[in-house]
Amino acid sequence: FLAQVYRLGPRVLPNIFYRCVFVRGQALDPCAAMQRDLDIVVFGATGDTGVSACCCLYFKGKKLGISSWAPAARNLGKLKSDLLDRLADREPGEDGLAPSEPIQADSGDYESLLRMCKRTKCVVACAGPFAQYGEGVIKACVEAGTHYVDVTGEVPWVEKMERKYGEEAEKKRVTLVSMAGYDSVPPDLSTFLAAKGMRDEGEALQRFDIFCGGGGGAMPSGTINTLVQGVDEAKGQFWNKVSFGMLGTPARRPRTEESQPATTSGPRKTYVPQTESANLGSNLIWSMCPGYSSLAGQFCLPHFMAPININVVHRTAAQEGYGGLVYRERMAGLPNGLMSLYGLVPTICGVAGGFLMALFLPLPYSTSAIVKLRDTFNPALMASARKLMLDGFKSTGVTIASGFGISRSGGMTSTTELKCKYDPGLGFTMLSACTLASVIVKRLESDDKPRTGFQTAVTAVGGEALADALRAMGVELKVTTQRASRL
Repeated sequence: FLAQVYRLGPRVLPNIFYRCVFVRGQALDPCAAMQRDLDIVVFGATGDTGVSACCCLYFKGKKLGISSWAPAARNLGKLKSDLLDRLADREPGEDGLAPSEPIQADSGDYESLLRMCKRTKCVVACAGPFAQYGEGVIKACVEAGTHYVDVTGEVPWVEKMERKYGEEAEKKRVTLVSMAGYDSVPPDLSTFLAAKGMRDEGEALQRFDIFCGGGGGAMPSGTINTLVQGVDEAKGQFWNKVSFGMLGTPARRPRTEESQPATTSGPRKTYVPQTESANLGSNLIWSMCPGYSSLAGQFCLPHFMAPININVVHRTAAQEGYGGLVYRERMAGLPNGLMSLYGLVPTICGVAGGFLMALFLPLPYSTSAIVKLRDTFNPALMASARKLMLDGFKSTGVTIASGFGISRSGGMTSTTELKCKYDPGLGFTMLSACTLASVIVKRLESDDKPRTGFQTAVTAVGGEALADALRAMGVELKVTTQRASRL
């Protein structure tokens, strides 16, 4: 018997392994084929969003349904003094979960990233700007078969990452989700729920106007750095053009081998499918123009994150079957009553402010002034927000998103309301990202696996599942459909 096993082993054992890892021609999730001692790792745990994510898991981890997590950072000494020592003074409570030993991982050390990814089922990436620090984490996740969630708003970078790693991620059954925070879950999820509500009633969503905003907390330093970097690049290109190349810097042209791998055939892959590109362009132009929303009954200003969110909304719409909709994204929280002439007064003031800002940004040292303002005001705001998070992940502000939709037939209207007791930039962003990561992890043990490859938060696990998970974490989400009255 032993001699027979020895003789047949080289042929039989690989076949046994194949049958264990593949079922009916489809690869099982890679995390199921290897032992992982952690459910979630927060990479970049010493940064603003990283601290927020760690506090969320420390005080809400059990409620999220995970069994283990760990923080990861380049500087473990800083991680200990800035976060772990301060959390040690607080009990996680019945909803919380204490972390496992911290992990040393550096965006400039790929082997450390790979070791980190091989230990966990999902990485929540918080180290930005992502165009500078993010690619190694995605590459390591794909190689290790680890799922991935981030909170970037850098659409061109995400598009580039999908072109480079998307095909391999799908082959390895890896789910990668970018823009899983305030950018862009509130507008994307609200649009999905409005479209689904109408579909359930036999109608199709034709137009959706959403008002996004909030207050409290602070703006993450990585977000400010990304904005400053973008303004500097745009300013350099502006002066290069108006001076006929004598000033500024020309637009950078991505190398062909980076933007389009040689093994890829067919048209260049874009973040938003080509079928939605024309509609995306039209909706983006009109969303960035002040106007009047007949659905909401008020004048309005564009939401400053619309150029990011609108890409995610259209990608989800194309995949979920409600592409071609008219979409407008506006700023919430402005006065819209009779005294403000239904929003006309604040809209005019906002237009004037935007005009002055457009004149200011091309000037020399404009971004230096922005950085100075950040260094003057943001640290105090950040310290206050961190204190609330370290003291039990308490409320840091409010995030709101109010949507108004109408069907193609004109016979049905829809309203959506999202409200959360955390600020948009830190609290809600990391609650959203950690909630999504926990849903992905829990799905790995079920028959209903998350969609693989690069996905939006909505398409990765399904809009209804994401909405239910956020509701369980205290986010108010309401959807109402109503037949339009006919005279």
